[in-house]
Amino acid sequence: MSQEKPLDLNLLRVFSIVCKTASFSRAAEELNLTQSSVSNAIARLKLSIGEELFIRVGRGVKPTSVALNLYQQLEQPLLAIEQVVSGLHLFDPKQSKRSFYVYANETIIQLLQTRVDEYLCDSAIDIVFRETPIGEEQIQMDLQLEKVDLALDITQPHLASFASTKVMQDRLNCVVRKQHPRIQGSLSTEQYFAEKHIIHNMRRSNLSMADLMTKEVLPKREMYGEQSSLLNMLATAAKSDAIAVATQSYTDAYAELFGLQVLPLPFVTEPIDLYMVWCKKLQHNAANLWLRETLLSLIELS
Repeated sequence: MSQEKPLDLNLLRVFSIVCKTASFSRAAEELNLTQSSVSNAIARLKLSIGEELFIRVGRGVKPTSVALNLYQQLEQPLLAIEQVVSGLHLFDPKQSKRSFYVYANETIIQLLQTRVDEYLCDSAIDIVFRETPIGEEQIQMDLQLEKVDLALDITQPHLASFASTKVMQDRLNCVVRKQHPRIQGSLSTEQYFAEKHIIHNMRRSNLSMADLMTKEVLPKREMYGEQSSLLNMLATAAKSDAIAVATQSYTDAYAELFGLQVLPLPFVTEPIDLYMVWCKKLQHNAANLWLRETLLSLIELS
């Protein structure tokens, strides 16, 4: 009596990546395989299990209930294996010529870029900052596919495949030009809402920074302008009588340069937490660990 062939465990790896990326083509890219190889692997696994695993949705795929159940059981064991294997890779920062890529917002890039340049002045390593994409799904996908090595973001992911730690806390301040005709040294609630405002377009929310970080429902303000760049927003405030709201780390760095008064907001706002986010499979990876420790040490200088 012939025995059934044992299941090829490589099929489970392919299956897991297709589940995470929701795409045969993106899975092929991550696995360095052809798309037909990924399709064949999923077909073989489907044959072994005897159940449909994915259905087509637009340009991607969606796991069936059977596939979701299988993925939930496989995710942690496969992650543990990846962590062990990833930790075996050697990395010597004195010899490496590697380029690391980090997602960060404008405030963090301005805060860290000079420090990173100074720290790496005698090194062949590069740390390249990229502006954070609008969608959280895009950030997570790029981390999973290792298009970026980590992210510095205000959102903490809750998926099991990611790890994160809080690395910084910031607050909001109000800024107006030093020669403002009506505001000097202090700012009341009435004054704040009576003036025109420069709104920072946060891209990932329809709310302004002040609205997002307060539990209060703020009255509608008269808009002077809208900026996607904090630096442009401060420059606009310096040349007008409009009010702007920016992070304390930014106002500490640029208020004097632009000739701005820095004033506390006349209502309570929540602190802004910044998280360092990376794939759990790289938890013990020597290169990723060096990057995390390096950036954390430079952030702690602030």
